[in-house]
Amino acid sequence: MSESIYVGLDLGSSRCQQTALGADGAFRFSRVIPTGEQSLRNAFAKLGTDVRVHLEAGELSDWAHSVIKLLVAEVVVSHPRDLAWIAKDANKTDAIDARKLAELRRLNRVHPVYCQTDQRRRTFKQLVAHYEQMSRDQARLKSKIKARLRTLGVIRKDARLFTPEGQSALLAELAADQSVKQMFVQSFAVLNQMLAAQTQAKAAMTAAAEQFPEVALLQTAPGASQHHRLSVRRLYPNSASLLEQAQTLAIRPTRHHAPRIERKKIGASATRFLRHRFA
Repeated sequence: MSESIYVGLDLGSSRCQQTALGADGAFRFSRVIPTGEQSLRNAFAKLGTDVRVHLEAGELSDWAHSVIKLLVAEVVVSHPRDLAWIAKDANKTDAIDARKLAELRRLNRVHPVYCQTDQRRRTFKQLVAHYEQMSRDQARLKSKIKARLRTLGVIRKDARLFTPEGQSALLAELAADQSVKQMFVQSFAVLNQMLAAQTQAKAAMTAAAEQFPEVALLQTAPGASQHHRLSVRRLYPNSASLLEQAQTLAIRPTRHHAPRIERKKIGASATRFLRHRFA
């Protein structure tokens, strides 16, 4: 029976730090490997049969998990906010962080998060994130256009400004100053391109959602918007699957919010009394 080896893997965009400890906590090795699929495979190929890897959740964690999961006995991904020993330590280097990851796994002080292993669902999750990012970007550009108009004394609070008719009307108002008009022509051109791309991203996301039965169940959930139905959440390994959660939501009755209670405002004298009384 081979000895257990606990490996901490600190992922980076160009290189990764790999540190290994024995079952008794003895230091085995620490090395830097280039970030790449073949490099990761070579780094874990000959370590043994009972290798347990610990890494932080991040942009590269799902990819690294899928690359090395068949080469080791276990891969644990922990959320950074649950790794206070690493996050709050002022002395931070890749080698130190990798050794701490290995030590935490050896002591079983880990808080694993769910890693999606199905490539179809990972792609769908990326489509949802892409659509959300495009929605935020176009909303941010709209806010900048309105802010730029306020510097000119033009106050617009309605969304009709961004319709084709609203854009034409605004450009007609700014015809006296061609340089200012050209600035808004360029802004509206970028916005219209972003809106068209957002529509295409939404169509791709909606089409991809049709292959997952839980999305169809979530569509029957009372009060769930389309965006909420298509959003994919991280699940802990010991929690119910997304399909089971969708079935629960589908049969749950509509939630009725309690009526708001109007509270009377107290005067300034009463406020001063309470402040001194309970200070």
